[in-house]
Amino acid sequence: MREIEFKFGVLPAHAATIDTALRRAQARRQAIESRYFDTPDRRLAAAGLSLRLRRSSGTWEQTLKAPTGGLSERLEETALRPGRWGTEGPPIDPSLHDGTAAGKRLREVLAEGGAAAPAGLEPVHTSTVMRRSIEIDAHGGRVEVAFDRGEIHAAAALAPVCEVEYELKGGDAGALVAFGKDGVRAHGLWLSTLSKSARGDRLSRGETVGPPVKAKPPVLNRGMAGPEIFRAVLRACLAQVLANATEVGEGHRTAESIHQLRVGIRRARTAWRELAPLGPSVVADWETPLTEAFRALGAYRDRNTVVATLQARLAESGSPEPTLSLDAGEPPDPVEVVRDRAFQCALLDAIALTLPGPSDPGSPGPNDALDFVASRLDRLHKHLKRAAKRFETSTPTDQHQARKRLKRLRYLGELAGSLYKPERTERYLERLAPAQDALGAHIDLLVGLDIARASAEAGDAQAWFNVGWLTAQLAASAHGCRQALRRAARAEPFWKR
Repeated sequence: MREIEFKFGVLPAHAATIDTALRRAQARRQAIESRYFDTPDRRLAAAGLSLRLRRSSGTWEQTLKAPTGGLSERLEETALRPGRWGTEGPPIDPSLHDGTAAGKRLREVLAEGGAAAPAGLEPVHTSTVMRRSIEIDAHGGRVEVAFDRGEIHAAAALAPVCEVEYELKGGDAGALVAFGKDGVRAHGLWLSTLSKSARGDRLSRGETVGPPVKAKPPVLNRGMAGPEIFRAVLRACLAQVLANATEVGEGHRTAESIHQLRVGIRRARTAWRELAPLGPSVVADWETPLTEAFRALGAYRDRNTVVATLQARLAESGSPEPTLSLDAGEPPDPVEVVRDRAFQCALLDAIALTLPGPSDPGSPGPNDALDFVASRLDRLHKHLKRAAKRFETSTPTDQHQARKRLKRLRYLGELAGSLYKPERTERYLERLAPAQDALGAHIDLLVGLDIARASAEAGDAQAWFNVGWLTAQLAASAHGCRQALRRAARAEPFWKR
């Protein structure tokens, strides 16, 4: 069975308010114990599968969950386990899911290591929660609200649970999106892709933070119509955004997760700006909050990553005062940026664009869609050629713009690449990478120069050394950028028929 649902993190300070509201609405209260199973080498977790035994109200059931590729969709197959099993419960039985799509995937994963038999599975972690749940009619649909508070145990390790799930039970998916936005505004919820199964697996490994999630290209084919291409591309971008935003929203300020979150946001904006005509005709109200978050996270990165790198180089150069003093005030807190209500609502609006909707008779067919994608790549490639000629004599503003367009070209190439011959696509993108690296380092110098000049003009005489040194680096850097851009501009476009 395919489910559409959203999971949200909840601040403990807001938990009592949510619990009180559900209690007044006469929500059902249940104590739930869930035991999760996996192979010794954690193959199920690696495949995104979750296999559990759950006991609630004296009844046992076995559930298998599997990903579908959608952002808010998953396969869930549940089998009741009647009988008297005692406190240990029934034995795990993969065969109960045979004949289903999720069960087929489970058998494939287990067979990869010869663990198809139940003996190849072992209990890994357990969650115990108190749940309040109720179905609510809202926004023309029916949504089940399930609010869980409790703990996850893995051996001696323990992690708290405080989360709420909204699952669509009837009506259009737009009702679930609207209901989710209501919860964000009222209770400060933030979207989370971290399931109890994933939390428990992480806990069992002794890990507290998940790895940064890099971009994965969408799987496209030349028979797709415009809306299908657009949804698949945007879905791939948002998968990266949501995974890294989950980690930051959990309170983890790791530099690489923040960087990958910004990459995901930029890719999502590229998908919208370049491919939106292929999709639904809607106003992108969600883009502005994503842009604001991108800039705020960039300010944090400048202070904590770019500045630190440049200060090390200044110290090596003999600067009497290598510290680059930023303006007063604390940088934006990435956790607050991600949990911001406007940002979370924007994510929900963007997710809504990835959900299948009614077909539009005027949507581009496969051939028109391919022509459109090629035209957008052509336009960005021409910008690359112009930048290669003018970069050294361009203003800093134009150099910033050249870098943005180069990134957009590379991202669009990566996102649409599976529509074309892979070897040609890969060859082209490899030619762009050195230029993107060179321009990134150049822009970091410009950021450092602005900071150093502001300090010097504010009366810090020693900062003039930094101004001079950084200015001297810019000439050689700009020349290197022009050379890298010229080499990239000579790459053979992979989208030409």
